[in-house]
Amino acid sequence: MTRAFSPGSITLFFEIKDEHKDPLKMGSRGIGVCVSRGAITHVQQGEELRIYVNGENVKNSIQEDIARAYNFKGTIHTELQLPISQGFGMSAAAALSTSLAIAKLKNKTYLQAAQIAHRVEVERKSGLGDVASQYEGGFTLRLKEGIHPYGIVDRLFFPPIPITLVKLKEGIETREVLKDENRREKIKKEGHLAMEKFLSMPTLDNAIKIARAFAFKTSLISEEGKDFLNACENAAIAMIGNSAIVFGYCKEEIVEGYRAYEVSLGARAKLLPQL
Repeated sequence: MTRAFSPGSITLFFEIKDEHKDPLKMGSRGIGVCVSRGAITHVQQGEELRIYVNGENVKNSIQEDIARAYNFKGTIHTELQLPISQGFGMSAAAALSTSLAIAKLKNKTYLQAAQIAHRVEVERKSGLGDVASQYEGGFTLRLKEGIHPYGIVDRLFFPPIPITLVKLKEGIETREVLKDENRREKIKKEGHLAMEKFLSMPTLDNAIKIARAFAFKTSLISEEGKDFLNACENAAIAMIGNSAIVFGYCKEEIVEGYRAYEVSLGARAKLLPQL
C-alpha cells in the first residue's frame, strides 16, 4: 500500500490559456494559494479497479482516469478534507495524490505523476492550473500555462497570518463555466489585465485587491459572495466556486453561521509514510 497527499489550492484570479493542442502545454496563468488541507489517497494493487471517496464507492471519477493512464488495477481510497465544487482544488488534489501514489508503485517520477494528473484534469475540464500549483506548493504565481517543463510556476512570499476558508452555499462546477464561450472570453480578458496589474506589484495585499475586482468583473461571484466581500475587506472568492478565502481575520459575526475551515499555507504534494 502506498499513500500520498496533495494540498488544496485556491485560485484568486486566472487567465485561461488553452489554445495549445497538447494538454501538457494548456492551462492558465494566475495566482494560487495552496492550503494545508487537501486530499490523501492510498492505493493497493489488485485484480480489479475499485475507487472510494470518503468511504463511498464511486464511478467515472478522476481517479479512474488516472488509474487507466498507468494501467493500474487495485483499490484506491481518497479522503477529501474540503468540500468539492467550491474552488478548493479538490479535483486536482484527488488526481495528483492518486497519481503520486500509483507512480511510486510503477517506478515513475514526481514530475511524471504531475504531468499525468495535469493532463487528466485538462481533458476532463475539471481544472486548468491547480495541479501545477499543488506540485510546487505555497503561494504560487503561474507565469506560463501548462505543467513543467512547459509551464512556469514561481512562488511568492507569504506572511505568517491565518487563513480561513468559508463555504457559502451551493458550489459551482468548473467544467460548466469552462464550456460557456462568453464567460471564457470575459475571463481571458479580465484575467490578462489582472495578471498585468499583479506583476507590477507581486504582493499578497495586491493579490487580494485584484482578486476581489476580478470576481465582480467576471461575474464569478454569487450575491451571497458579494455580501461577504463587502463585509470582509481582506477576503477573496475561491475560483471557481462559491466560497471565500479570508487572509487574517474577519469579524466573528461575519463568518458565524457558515462552515469555516482553519488552514495554513500548504506545502507541495508528497508521498506519505505507510500505515
